[in-house]
Amino acid sequence: MKNLSIVFLSTFLSLGLFAQINQIDSQGRKQGKWAKKYERKSVLQYEGQFKDDIPVGKFVYKYPNDRIKAIIIHGENATRSEAYMYHENGKLMSFGIYRNQIKDSVWTHYGPSERLSFKETYVDGKLHGLKTIYYVPEQLQDKRTVIMQTLTYQNDVLDGPTSEFFPDGIKKMDGNYKNNSLDGVVNKYHPNGQKQFVLRFKNQKKHGWWLTYNNQGQEIGRKYFYKGKELKGATLKNHMSKLKQAGKSPNE
Repeated sequence: MKNLSIVFLSTFLSLGLFAQINQIDSQGRKQGKWAKKYERKSVLQYEGQFKDDIPVGKFVYKYPNDRIKAIIIHGENATRSEAYMYHENGKLMSFGIYRNQIKDSVWTHYGPSERLSFKETYVDGKLHGLKTIYYVPEQLQDKRTVIMQTLTYQNDVLDGPTSEFFPDGIKKMDGNYKNNSLDGVVNKYHPNGQKQFVLRFKNQKKHGWWLTYNNQGQEIGRKYFYKGKELKGATLKNHMSKLKQAGKSPNE
């Protein structure tokens, strides 16, 4: 009976505590401290403060195991917020800025071992600008920061220069994206820095001469594509003749 009374008192106090928070004013706006528990758990899913329905100050979010999942610190006017996200092992996963509660500026991401994974740029909640992806070394003691790939976004769409690199920093590829597809000339390189392939695209299709080189820089093969279709033999010869008469480049 005594244990039952303790449980009842604990439950009553808990309910009383939550009755004092999660308050809504006469205009239906959240005011003061707010918190939410995971279903069937005593762990808080989040807790923080509101003023006139706007989050202010520090908000803490947790995993079901009670470890911190995220900390978001809202500025006084709530238009700018600093966000820190965490892996379940407690290591920092990412950090960045929210403006008007959507992602903005550069966000930096880390793996569970705390090593830099990638950076990306947002404007009004959309990827816009440079994204840089890094190699994650196999050895924990290897703290080098080596770029694996760079990409350019315009309003969530791949559009602009891109490059890839070997683990030693030598360029592996360079090219350009347009509307999420490679466009124009794409160069790929051997590990010694010599050019390996020259690939050409137009309107999301293979178009123009595709060239292959050995690691000494000598051309060892070529193919020709026109609007995505490879031309060979007499068909290729006739096509080249027409282009020459028209004064056009085969790669146009």
